[in-house]
Amino acid sequence: MQAAPLNPLYRVDLVVEGRSHLYDVAAEGEAARYPSVTGFLGIISKPALVPWAKREALAMVESALVNRLDGKRCAQIVLNKAWIDNILIDAKKRPDQIKDEAADLGTRAHAFIDLIIHGQEPDTVPPEIEAPVNAFKDWWKGSGIELVMGDTKVASRIHGYGGSLDALGRRNGKFVILDWKTSSGIYAEYALQVAAYAQAFTETYGLPCSDAVVVRFGKKQPIEFEAKELADVKRSLDAFLAAKALKEALEKPQFIDW
Repeated sequence: MQAAPLNPLYRVDLVVEGRSHLYDVAAEGEAARYPSVTGFLGIISKPALVPWAKREALAMVESALVNRLDGKRCAQIVLNKAWIDNILIDAKKRPDQIKDEAADLGTRAHAFIDLIIHGQEPDTVPPEIEAPVNAFKDWWKGSGIELVMGDTKVASRIHGYGGSLDALGRRNGKFVILDWKTSSGIYAEYALQVAAYAQAFTETYGLPCSDAVVVRFGKKQPIEFEAKELADVKRSLDAFLAAKALKEALEKPQFIDW
Protein backbone atom coordinates (compact mmCIF):
# COMPACT_ATOMS: atom_id res chain seq x y z
CA MET A 1 0.00 0.00 0.00
CA GLN A 2 2.92 2.33 0.60
CA ALA A 3 5.28 3.95 -1.85
CA ALA A 4 9.05 3.93 -1.34
CA PRO A 5 9.85 5.22 2.16
CA LEU A 6 10.87 8.83 2.60
CA ASN A 7 14.13 9.56 4.38
CA PRO A 8 14.22 12.23 7.11
CA LEU A 9 17.05 14.75 7.33
CA TYR A 10 17.31 14.18 11.07
CA ARG A 11 16.04 11.79 13.71
CA VAL A 12 13.03 12.56 15.91
CA ASP A 13 12.08 10.33 18.88
CA LEU A 14 9.07 10.58 21.17
CA VAL A 15 9.78 10.73 24.93
CA VAL A 16 6.87 10.29 27.36
CA GLU A 17 7.25 11.79 30.82
CA GLY A 18 4.05 11.35 32.81
CA ARG A 19 1.34 13.08 30.79
CA SER A 20 3.86 15.12 28.80
CA HIS A 21 5.03 14.20 25.31
CA LEU A 22 8.47 15.52 24.40
CA TYR A 23 10.57 15.05 21.28
CA ASP A 24 14.29 14.37 21.11
CA VAL A 25 15.93 15.64 17.93
CA ALA A 26 19.39 14.53 16.81
CA ALA A 27 20.79 16.58 13.93
CA GLU A 28 24.25 17.58 12.75
CA GLY A 29 25.93 16.12 15.82
CA GLU A 30 23.68 18.09 18.20
CA ALA A 31 20.77 16.96 20.38
CA ALA A 32 17.76 18.93 21.58
CA ARG A 33 14.51 18.16 23.41
CA TYR A 34 11.37 20.01 22.30
CA PRO A 35 7.86 20.32 23.77
CA SER A 36 4.93 18.93 21.78
CA VAL A 37 2.56 20.79 19.49
CA THR A 38 -0.44 19.74 21.59
CA GLY A 39 1.27 20.93 24.77
CA PHE A 40 1.37 24.48 23.41
CA LEU A 41 -2.25 24.33 22.26
CA GLY A 42 -3.41 23.73 25.84
CA ILE A 43 -3.29 27.53 26.22
CA ILE A 44 -6.36 27.89 23.99
CA SER A 45 -9.62 28.32 25.87
CA LYS A 46 -12.24 25.64 25.35
CA PRO A 47 -15.48 27.33 26.44
CA ALA A 48 -17.64 24.21 26.05
CA LEU A 49 -15.40 22.14 28.35
CA VAL A 50 -16.40 23.65 31.71
CA PRO A 51 -20.20 23.32 31.18
CA TRP A 52 -19.67 19.75 29.94
CA ALA A 53 -17.61 18.85 33.04
CA LYS A 54 -20.32 20.33 35.29
CA ARG A 55 -23.03 18.32 33.54
CA GLU A 56 -21.09 15.07 33.87
CA ALA A 57 -20.32 15.65 37.56
CA LEU A 58 -23.93 16.54 38.38
CA ALA A 59 -25.21 13.57 36.37
CA MET A 60 -23.09 11.28 38.54
CA VAL A 61 -24.49 12.84 41.73
CA GLU A 62 -28.03 12.45 40.37
CA SER A 63 -27.38 8.79 39.51
CA ALA A 64 -26.04 8.10 42.99
CA LEU A 65 -29.11 9.69 44.63
CA VAL A 66 -31.53 7.79 42.38
CA ASN A 67 -29.74 4.53 43.20
CA ARG A 68 -30.00 5.42 46.87
CA LEU A 69 -33.79 5.58 46.45
CA ASP A 70 -33.60 1.95 45.30
CA GLY A 71 -36.05 2.44 42.47
CA LYS A 72 -38.72 4.18 44.57
CA ARG A 73 -40.13 7.53 43.48
CA CYS A 74 -40.34 8.65 47.08
CA ALA A 75 -38.62 7.10 50.06
CA GLN A 76 -36.98 7.97 53.33
CA ILE A 77 -33.24 7.68 52.89
CA VAL A 78 -30.24 8.32 55.11
CA LEU A 79 -27.54 10.63 53.78
CA ASN A 80 -24.57 10.93 56.08
CA LYS A 81 -21.59 13.20 55.54
CA ALA A 82 -19.22 10.34 54.68
CA TRP A 83 -21.54 9.12 51.89
CA ILE A 84 -21.97 12.64 50.51
CA ASP A 85 -18.21 13.29 50.61
CA ASN A 86 -17.50 10.06 48.69
CA ILE A 87 -20.09 10.90 46.02
CA LEU A 88 -18.64 14.39 45.57
CA ILE A 89 -15.11 12.99 45.25
CA ASP A 90 -16.29 10.54 42.57
CA ALA A 91 -18.24 13.30 40.79
CA LYS A 92 -15.16 15.54 40.63
CA LYS A 93 -13.15 12.69 39.07
CA ARG A 94 -15.81 11.70 36.53
CA PRO A 95 -15.06 14.27 33.75
CA ASP A 96 -11.37 13.29 33.75
CA GLN A 97 -12.30 9.59 33.69
CA ILE A 98 -14.51 10.16 30.65
CA LYS A 99 -11.74 12.09 28.86
CA ASP A 100 -9.20 9.35 29.66
CA GLU A 101 -11.56 6.64 28.39
CA ALA A 102 -12.18 8.59 25.18
CA ALA A 103 -8.45 9.19 24.73
CA ASP A 104 -7.75 5.46 25.21
CA LEU A 105 -10.36 4.54 22.59
CA GLY A 106 -8.88 7.11 20.22
CA THR A 107 -5.35 5.78 20.81
CA ARG A 108 -6.42 2.21 20.05
CA ALA A 109 -8.32 3.28 16.93
CA HIS A 110 -5.29 5.27 15.73
CA ALA A 111 -3.00 2.26 16.29
CA PHE A 112 -5.33 -0.06 14.34
CA ILE A 113 -5.61 2.42 11.46
CA ASP A 114 -1.83 2.65 11.40
CA LEU A 115 -1.65 -1.13 10.94
CA ILE A 116 -4.02 -0.83 7.97
CA ILE A 117 -1.85 1.88 6.42
CA HIS A 118 1.19 -0.41 6.75
CA GLY A 119 -0.69 -3.35 5.20
CA GLN A 120 -0.74 -5.26 8.50
CA GLU A 121 -4.47 -5.26 9.30
CA PRO A 122 -5.43 -8.06 11.75
CA ASP A 123 -8.23 -10.43 10.77
CA THR A 124 -10.65 -9.04 13.36
CA VAL A 125 -11.39 -5.55 14.64
CA PRO A 126 -12.01 -5.13 18.39
CA PRO A 127 -15.72 -4.28 18.73
CA GLU A 128 -15.09 -1.08 20.74
CA ILE A 129 -13.15 0.48 17.83
CA GLU A 130 -15.05 -1.12 14.95
CA ALA A 131 -17.02 2.06 14.18
CA PRO A 132 -14.04 4.45 13.78
CA VAL A 133 -11.97 1.85 11.92
CA ASN A 134 -14.76 1.17 9.41
CA ALA A 135 -15.35 4.92 9.09
CA PHE A 136 -11.67 5.31 8.18
CA LYS A 137 -11.99 2.65 5.49
CA ASP A 138 -15.07 4.35 4.02
CA TRP A 139 -13.37 7.74 4.03
CA TRP A 140 -10.17 6.42 2.45
CA LYS A 141 -12.08 4.61 -0.30
CA GLY A 142 -13.55 7.84 -1.59
CA SER A 143 -10.82 10.30 -0.64
CA GLY A 144 -8.63 10.06 -3.74
CA ILE A 145 -5.60 10.27 -1.44
CA GLU A 146 -2.67 7.84 -1.59
CA LEU A 147 -1.40 7.03 1.90
CA VAL A 148 2.38 7.37 1.90
CA MET A 149 3.26 7.01 5.60
CA GLY A 150 1.45 6.31 8.86
CA ASP A 151 2.35 7.64 12.30
CA THR A 152 5.46 9.78 11.84
CA LYS A 153 7.53 11.81 14.31
CA VAL A 154 8.51 15.26 13.08
CA ALA A 155 10.05 18.37 14.60
CA SER A 156 10.63 22.00 13.74
CA ARG A 157 14.16 23.05 14.64
CA ILE A 158 13.35 26.60 13.52
CA HIS A 159 10.47 27.02 15.98
CA GLY A 160 11.41 24.44 18.63
CA TYR A 161 8.58 21.90 18.82
CA GLY A 162 7.84 18.31 17.90
CA GLY A 163 4.80 16.23 17.07
CA SER A 164 3.38 12.98 15.74
CA LEU A 165 1.40 13.31 12.53
CA ASP A 166 -1.10 10.51 12.00
CA ALA A 167 -0.45 10.01 8.30
CA LEU A 168 1.05 11.56 5.21
CA GLY A 169 -0.86 11.37 1.96
CA ARG A 170 -0.27 12.36 -1.63
CA ARG A 171 -2.91 13.93 -3.87
CA ASN A 172 -2.30 15.15 -7.40
CA GLY A 173 1.44 14.88 -6.81
CA LYS A 174 1.37 17.04 -3.64
CA PHE A 175 1.88 15.90 -0.05
CA VAL A 176 -1.03 16.21 2.40
CA ILE A 177 -0.82 16.08 6.20
CA LEU A 178 -3.62 13.87 7.60
CA ASP A 179 -4.89 13.92 11.16
CA TRP A 180 -7.43 11.47 12.61
CA LYS A 181 -9.89 12.54 15.32
CA THR A 182 -12.45 10.56 17.31
CA SER A 183 -13.81 13.65 19.07
CA SER A 184 -17.39 14.90 18.86
CA GLY A 185 -16.46 17.65 16.39
CA ILE A 186 -13.70 19.32 14.38
CA TYR A 187 -12.51 22.38 16.27
CA ALA A 188 -10.48 25.42 15.21
CA GLU A 189 -7.41 24.45 17.25
CA TYR A 190 -7.08 21.28 15.15
CA ALA A 191 -6.17 23.53 12.20
CA LEU A 192 -3.33 25.03 14.23
CA GLN A 193 -2.14 21.53 15.17
CA VAL A 194 -1.93 20.14 11.64
CA ALA A 195 -0.42 23.37 10.27
CA ALA A 196 2.36 22.97 12.84
CA TYR A 197 2.82 19.38 11.65
CA ALA A 198 3.06 20.56 8.04
CA GLN A 199 5.87 22.95 8.94
CA ALA A 200 7.66 20.28 11.00
CA PHE A 201 7.31 17.73 8.18
CA THR A 202 8.79 20.15 5.65
CA GLU A 203 11.80 20.74 7.92
CA THR A 204 12.25 17.09 8.94
CA TYR A 205 12.05 15.68 5.41
CA GLY A 206 13.06 18.67 3.32
CA LEU A 207 9.88 18.34 1.25
CA PRO A 208 7.20 20.97 0.63
CA CYS A 209 3.76 20.43 2.15
CA SER A 210 1.07 23.10 2.06
CA ASP A 211 -2.09 20.96 2.36
CA ALA A 212 -3.63 19.41 5.47
CA VAL A 213 -6.87 17.55 6.18
CA VAL A 214 -8.51 16.69 9.50
CA VAL A 215 -10.79 13.64 9.44
CA ARG A 216 -13.15 12.83 12.30
CA PHE A 217 -14.40 9.25 12.67
CA GLY A 218 -17.54 8.49 14.66
CA LYS A 219 -17.12 6.31 17.76
CA LYS A 220 -20.51 4.60 17.51
CA GLN A 221 -22.74 3.06 14.88
CA PRO A 222 -23.95 4.06 12.34
CA ILE A 223 -20.58 4.51 10.66
CA GLU A 224 -19.82 8.18 10.00
CA PHE A 225 -16.90 10.40 9.10
CA GLU A 226 -16.35 14.10 8.59
CA ALA A 227 -13.39 15.66 6.75
CA LYS A 228 -12.27 19.28 6.64
CA GLU A 229 -9.32 20.74 4.74
CA LEU A 230 -7.37 23.73 6.02
CA ALA A 231 -8.23 26.93 4.18
CA ASP A 232 -4.76 28.45 4.63
CA VAL A 233 -1.96 26.40 6.22
CA LYS A 234 0.30 29.46 6.55
CA ARG A 235 -2.37 31.43 8.42
CA SER A 236 -3.05 28.52 10.76
CA LEU A 237 0.70 28.11 11.38
CA ASP A 238 0.94 31.80 12.32
CA ALA A 239 -1.91 31.26 14.79
CA PHE A 240 -0.13 28.23 16.28
CA LEU A 241 3.09 30.22 16.69
CA ALA A 242 1.10 32.98 18.42
CA ALA A 243 -0.35 30.42 20.86
CA LYS A 244 3.13 29.01 21.43
CA ALA A 245 4.54 32.49 22.12
CA LEU A 246 1.71 33.24 24.56
CA LYS A 247 2.21 30.02 26.51
CA GLU A 248 5.96 30.58 26.72
CA ALA A 249 5.45 34.19 27.81
CA LEU A 250 2.99 33.23 30.56
CA GLU A 251 5.45 30.66 31.91
CA LYS A 252 7.91 33.48 32.65
CA PRO A 253 7.63 35.70 35.77
CA GLN A 254 5.18 38.54 35.15
CA PHE A 255 5.81 40.49 38.36
CA ILE A 256 8.70 41.56 40.54
CA ASP A 257 8.56 41.64 44.31
CA TRP A 258 8.73 44.99 46.02
